[in-house]
Amino acid sequence: MPGLEALLIAGTLLALLLAVASAGIGGYRLARRRAAPQREALRLLGELTPEALEQRPLANRDRLAQAALSRVWALTDPVIARQRQLLEQNGELQRRHGQARGLIDLMAQFNETMQLNAVLDRLSSGLSRFFAGDGVAIWVRAPQGQLELAAQVASNFPSSLSPHDRWVATVMAGDAGLVLPPAWLEREMPCMAAPLLDAQGQRIGIVALTSGLRAAYTIEDGAFLRTVIGHAAMAIQNATMYQFIDTLSRIDALTSLNNRREFDRLFAQEIARAQQTGQQLSLILVDIDHFKQINDKHGHQEGDRTLQQVARIIQVVPKRTTDAAFRTGGEEFAILMSDTDKPGALTLSESLRSITERAQFLGPGDPVTVSLGVATFPGDGHDSSSLMAAADRALYQAKRSGRNRVEAA
Repeated sequence: MPGLEALLIAGTLLALLLAVASAGIGGYRLARRRAAPQREALRLLGELTPEALEQRPLANRDRLAQAALSRVWALTDPVIARQRQLLEQNGELQRRHGQARGLIDLMAQFNETMQLNAVLDRLSSGLSRFFAGDGVAIWVRAPQGQLELAAQVASNFPSSLSPHDRWVATVMAGDAGLVLPPAWLEREMPCMAAPLLDAQGQRIGIVALTSGLRAAYTIEDGAFLRTVIGHAAMAIQNATMYQFIDTLSRIDALTSLNNRREFDRLFAQEIARAQQTGQQLSLILVDIDHFKQINDKHGHQEGDRTLQQVARIIQVVPKRTTDAAFRTGGEEFAILMSDTDKPGALTLSESLRSITERAQFLGPGDPVTVSLGVATFPGDGHDSSSLMAAADRALYQAKRSGRNRVEAA
């Protein structure tokens, strides 16, 4: 029966198709199950970040997939280590570059001034910037031997240090670096100090840094401090030399008093201040009597010694630190007394006259005397020229009245 045969053939074919489809689906499912570990491994690799690689090795349940992931981890570990090393080196290079740029800027600032105080101020400020705002102090050796505070930043430091202090001696004897905290620190904190050098290598003071934030200074910090001080040494030497030459230009070599150039400068300055504040200003002119006779009788060497003795009296007679004494030429001297009325100036003038007369520089029976003229701003003159003229007239009156006298304008 043809119809029945066709039906059987169709049923057979359908059974075969169902069997093939079932086998394909089963194979697909088996393949998906077997490929799942690989797909998971690929997913993990696709989602990897540098931070994840630094934390822990990747994990997978399949042995072959885990082996592949472990191999990837083993290959990336040295890469990450190298990357970390490069980052550290880059950070160090950036730090050194910043220090180098800072040093260049600091040297440019040094070149803008020839005043020692200004150089030290810029050095202390620069060091504070280099060390993230740490406290900085610079002490400079004074003629008396102690170290006087010349500059400070971001903290309070003692105004002077004794050269016999153990901490001072330790710093001055060393090169630079980490030292035990000095006794003057108010609380325990790290301290780094070094000798301050000039261009000749002379130890002229101390540079100290303290910090309330960092745990300690490092050996590298000490090395950088030496570098900065070395770059500052020439600027310090130049400023010291300029200051010495400038002082020579203002001081009379024979008497060590201020010279006429300095008198003219300070006189104009004090007159301007008195005009602004309304305070009185007194001018005293001093002239050695018969000075030519002293030179003729005793010689010019003795005349020079007389000038020095009179200058010394002018320096040591009690007066305020704001008063200034000058040798204005030959045997003539001047004293400026700020905020001083005429009675006060006359009292000082009489003291000078009396002490000089009793001093007997040239021996008994041969006294040296002086004549003095006093004028006071604003009553005797409204500017430097008129006040000088008034004092000069008073001095001339003292000479004309017999010398060894004090006259007021």
